[in-house]
Amino acid sequence: MLPTQALNVAPFAGGDSIGKSELAAATAQSELQRVAGARKQIYELQSAIATSGLPDAECPLQHSFIDGVYVRTIRIPAGTVLVGKIHKHSHANILSQGEVVVFTENGGREHLKGPLTMTSPAGCKRAVLALTDATWTTIHRTDSTDLAEIEREVIADTYEDYEQFRLAQSQEVVA
Repeated sequence: MLPTQALNVAPFAGGDSIGKSELAAATAQSELQRVAGARKQIYELQSAIATSGLPDAECPLQHSFIDGVYVRTIRIPAGTVLVGKIHKHSHANILSQGEVVVFTENGGREHLKGPLTMTSPAGCKRAVLALTDATWTTIHRTDSTDLAEIEREVIADTYEDYEQFRLAQSQEVVA
């Protein structure tokens, strides 16, 4: 068996949502004034989670970087409800194990069982309920290895930010 250093295995670390309930609640409250339909339902859930007073869920993360690719794996304990962020670009997702119920504005409610590989469209924000322990991986194209920089590159804070990003992208294509 090869030592883990030879395999370049990244350890799992604490999740990145710990201690961010106030920010999640503020973002949700602000966005609830601007959105409707499924987007509004997702932000209502985000607000309810953030203001519930329950302890933050411990969802360990693993970050890997491979020649222009960022791979982020999260372990989600059974019973955990979480709301993801808005992604600026389409990207691959792998539910390598577990069973979840996912709600998005484009796909509605979906019951997913791993192993499963899928593509998230740009602009997607989802709510997830883990029915069993689950392991979910997202794969993003980036040359950066700085997590804060990657987040600025691949995440939009609000749907308004996402629409501005799309407009800027379309203007670059025309120019």
